[in-house]
Amino acid sequence: MRNSFWAFIGRDISRTPDVIIRAIRSAMLLALDEHCGADHFELHIKIKLAKDISALWYLRIDLMQAICACREESFARGVLAGVTAMFQGHHSGATPSRFVSL
Repeated sequence: MRNSFWAFIGRDISRTPDVIIRAIRSAMLLALDEHCGADHFELHIKIKLAKDISALWYLRIDLMQAICACREESFARGVLAGVTAMFQGHHSGATPSRFVSL
């Protein structure tokens, strides 16, 4: 019913804040699980319980540190660049210069 309501008024529901937050949260959890396994359970919970896009934005730092602990820094930077790109247009700190992998 929710989808049909947004379709009725002509709004693209794939760009609603809830959908964007879920997509970013999923990407962060996938990156953590894929590159660190179960070693960072506390961070997994923090990402899962983040209330808004700003909370997820600041958890990127913790995600970077966790991936650096399991992989090399250059690899972690590449992963983080992909996650950061998802924030573009949704968080004021997400500028194109942050998407570049060093």
